[in-house]
Formats: sequence, structure tokens, C-alpha cells
Amino acid sequence: MPVESRDADHQERQVRQRLLERLHAQIEAEIVRGEQSPDNVSVADQRKAFAARLVEHVRPLRRFVRRELGRWVALGAVPPDALSEDELVDTVFVRALQHAHEAPRQGLFRWLRRLARRVIRTSIDAERRRIEHERSLEEPVATLGEDWPDQVVRLIDILADPHAELPEDLLLTQEAQALLEQALDRLPELWREVFLMRTVDGWNEDMVAEAEGIPVEQVRSIVEISRAFLAEALREMQFSEAG
Repeated sequence: MPVESRDADHQERQVRQRLLERLHAQIEAEIVRGEQSPDNVSVADQRKAFAARLVEHVRPLRRFVRRELGRWVALGAVPPDALSEDELVDTVFVRALQHAHEAPRQGLFRWLRRLARRVIRTSIDAERRRIEHERSLEEPVATLGEDWPDQVVRLIDILADPHAELPEDLLLTQEAQALLEQALDRLPELWREVFLMRTVDGWNEDMVAEAEGIPVEQVRSIVEISRAFLAEALREMQFSEAG
């Protein structure tokens, strides 16, 4: 395993452990406040088991929060760096623990995304009230550099390989990343997240199916069709800009 991958895995384990400790602290605080009986060990254990399930989704949830927050920043709803990605992710997990009784047995990640959208929008509203001004929603999302066609071709080559993984840090250039993001935005949310969990996060089909609450066969179909769709979308961008 490359050193970079080992470092990334180690960092992810640390993030999971930190989040788990925070959620456990939340459970203990509920007991102190009298929201749970200290004698009801089984309930506390169930909540800790649910917390462990939650933190298994930290990597895809962090990516989802980053994309959603980036979209609002690009629209001018909040300035860059006004909101902390880490704090938003933490808030989503705490909120999920508070609403554990609403969590589905299947499709937990889909449920987490709904919570994340609400947390992000609430945080943006609060931040906008704090800074007391409106920003334009007409700012360009991205600009392209001189070498962008070559980067598009390289992205298409990766997508053409049905066994290729898309590294999460696919930053050939900022322009290439922007193009890939634009292509991904053309996919429905479910398809985009299934594709990214499978090809970027390395989750197997069974794990993705459980997280989204869909059949394994549907996961396989979504990944295959999404890969072809993204490659074609990038080709269209290439020819459109070249012309």
C-alpha cells in the first residue's frame, strides 16, 4: 500500500475515533441531564452501537458536505471559509444521534444526507444573518485554464476503464477538478453518491446497497451507467469548448 494511502487511512481512523468519542460524550450528557436512565444500560449500549454505525459513513458524508457547502459558496450564499466543514460534519452526526429513533434500518446514508442538507442550510442562514449582507448569486462557478482539454482526455480515459478507481484527490489541475464536478452535478444525487462511494471510497457493492437502501443489482447498474454518462459528458464539454 502506498505511503499516501496508509496516511489517509490512518487519518480517517483518527477522525472516526474523535467523532465516536464525541458521540459517546453526547450519550453520557443525556444521562446527566436525565434524558436517559443511568441504569438503563441496554439503551445506552444501543445508542453507542448506533454511533458506531454512524461514524462508518464519515468519509462519504464529509465529501457530501464539502460538495454541498462548495455549491452554496459558489452561488455566493456565504463567503469561502465562513463555515467549517469539520464542524458541519460533527453537527450532522450529533443531530443524527439525537434523532436515532427516526433512522431507517436500510438506507442510513440517504437519511444522513437529508440531515446534512438541513444542517448546512440552517448554518448558512445563521451565517448570513451574522454578516448582515447579501452576496451576488451570479458569480462564475469555475474558470478554465489553457491545458484543460488534455486534462479532460485523461479523465475520460480513467472513466473508460470499468475497473479503474477514481482517487478522491483527483486534482490533475483545478480546472480538471472543476470539469469533473460539473459532470458529476449532471447526475441525480443518488447516482452520484453511489458512484462515488463505489469508485472513490472503495466500498463494495453490498456496503453501498445497505447504505442507500437499494438492491445490489441497482448499485451495479448505477455505477456502470454513471461511468459511461460521465465520460460522455466530459467529451461534450471538450468538443463544446474546443469549438
